[in-house]
Amino acid sequence: MYESLFRNALFPAYETLVKRRGTASHVAEYEHNQWLGPRELQALQLRKLNELLAHCWAQVPFLQRHWREHGVAPGALGSIGELERYPVLTKALISAHYDEMIATDWRGRTLTKVTGGSTGDPFRFEYTMDVYARRTAVMWRGYGWGGAKLGTRTGYLWGTGLRKGGWGGFKDRMYHGAFNRRFFDAFSLTESNIDPIIDELVAYRPNAIVGYVTPVALVARRMIRTGRTLTGVRGVLTGAEALYDPERHDIEQAFGCPVFNTYGSREVMLMASECEKHQGLHVNADHLVLETLDESGCGVAAGISGEVAITDLHNFGMPMVRYLNGDRATYATSGCSCGRGLPLLASVDGRVLDLIETPDGRHVPGEFFVYAMLDWPDVRQWQVVQTARDCVQFRLVVPAPWSQERRDKLTAKVQATAGTGMRVEIVEVETIPTTPSGKRRLTISLANASLLN
Repeated sequence: MYESLFRNALFPAYETLVKRRGTASHVAEYEHNQWLGPRELQALQLRKLNELLAHCWAQVPFLQRHWREHGVAPGALGSIGELERYPVLTKALISAHYDEMIATDWRGRTLTKVTGGSTGDPFRFEYTMDVYARRTAVMWRGYGWGGAKLGTRTGYLWGTGLRKGGWGGFKDRMYHGAFNRRFFDAFSLTESNIDPIIDELVAYRPNAIVGYVTPVALVARRMIRTGRTLTGVRGVLTGAEALYDPERHDIEQAFGCPVFNTYGSREVMLMASECEKHQGLHVNADHLVLETLDESGCGVAAGISGEVAITDLHNFGMPMVRYLNGDRATYATSGCSCGRGLPLLASVDGRVLDLIETPDGRHVPGEFFVYAMLDWPDVRQWQVVQTARDCVQFRLVVPAPWSQERRDKLTAKVQATAGTGMRVEIVEVETIPTTPSGKRRLTISLANASLLN
């Protein structure tokens, strides 16, 4: 009953009357759009794209100059494929021309976010409140497919980011309590506390679970070994890391429900997610354009892996058109039998984050280090390598040598999660090499040390 009350009354009232955001209307819009046919979706996408491009030609100085330098002239596109006329946009270009990337009419009115860089390149960017509301709405659509609808009682195995005590902690508990969700710290899992965390999860009796692949799989395997069960779960949504068949099998066995994989990033939030048919990840094509490209910036055919380029169709504050986010993905060669017109990704190919195991039995997911690096946005590239059971080495590409104060702060942050027995080495390097397949591994455990050769 609460789920329906929250979804249909409390959430719309909060977003519309209290926060004065259009989130509730966007939720309704995206729920409708998912059932549009491919041609209708393409027409909608093209209309939004042309509106964004016209705005850029009028309001974004760097893009105007950058595009003209590459021989592009203003004018409406006749198809999404014609977007290939435009050059790709990189993090380096955005950072180098940051002020000129912000639309003239939006200067001083945007929000700022920093990403730790799931591909090793930390990045700062701007966005508007309206696009935040839209991203939230499209996220709830994808989560709903996996059983984690607005108001569903949901357990999150996540990096909590919650304040621990005081008025701030109370407000966080009230806010997330209203959403009917509880966070379990995915970054603090150890051999000694995994069973108590499972006890708390079972006692909470969630109807859905959301989490990073590694901690969810660790909890699932522990439940299988100890004979623990959790009934009433509609679905488990995973993200942030690659999901392979062994993890999917174990999670489904432990929780007695299907797993729904997702794909997102801090720059644009949720980009694609699985529906109940599990035939691929539906791309949010009514919200963004996701291209898979070859090295020349041209689209590759379905079934072939390519570099991911994202165009957020609603971020008019700092428009990122054909933005290379550092990932690779492969489009499916066919549609989904669910009836949704949203296209499918067969796989996301470019994210690999190893689990780090500590001497005292803690399991630190690779995603922890992505969050840890949020405090140092000036770091150009980074990589964490577990060189010994009790040592992790940070390899940093930085514009200037790090002070001892910075080194101590990063060490303390890591040891707060990995334990004081884990030594932290910080090495400044000129570049971080890729693997033979051309990918940059962010976290490399002892088990995968051969990847460095």
